[in-house]
Amino acid sequence: MNPPANLKSAVELRARTFGIIGVIAAFLALLAILVGPSVHDAFYPKPSLEDRIAAPAVKIRDRLAARLKGAPAPEKPSAFRLNSPELPYTISSALAGIAIIGGCISYLRREDHRYAYVACGVGTLTLAWHAFLLALGALVVCIIVFSVLGSLGLK
Repeated sequence: MNPPANLKSAVELRARTFGIIGVIAAFLALLAILVGPSVHDAFYPKPSLEDRIAAPAVKIRDRLAARLKGAPAPEKPSAFRLNSPELPYTISSALAGIAIIGGCISYLRREDHRYAYVACGVGTLTLAWHAFLLALGALVVCIIVFSVLGSLGLK
């Protein structure tokens, strides 16, 4: 005898829960790494070059003036600060980890394997993209350093 239709759909929905959560987290992670930095820059534009140079110069001036007057130096801000430009990458890495964990749990629970494969694959692709961006940045720095050393005649 077949179970009622509403019971059958509830069992099927439960059987794919971790896989669906993993797939959603994976695509949100991919979206966060591809679009997140641009969205962050749109909401929080970078300060101008003059502002970035002037702020440390003013801090140095104030500390020197306080030291010359014999007053205690102004207290440093707390050590923990949220680095705002790194927020999209951090969110993306966290979501990719959730996606991979969801895909693995889905696979171990013998849920639909397609969801597990997609969640783990897209989560891993997101982490690989993040590593690719870091490697590309390191490559640019190496090219700049070697071109400067080459132009100075130091080898």
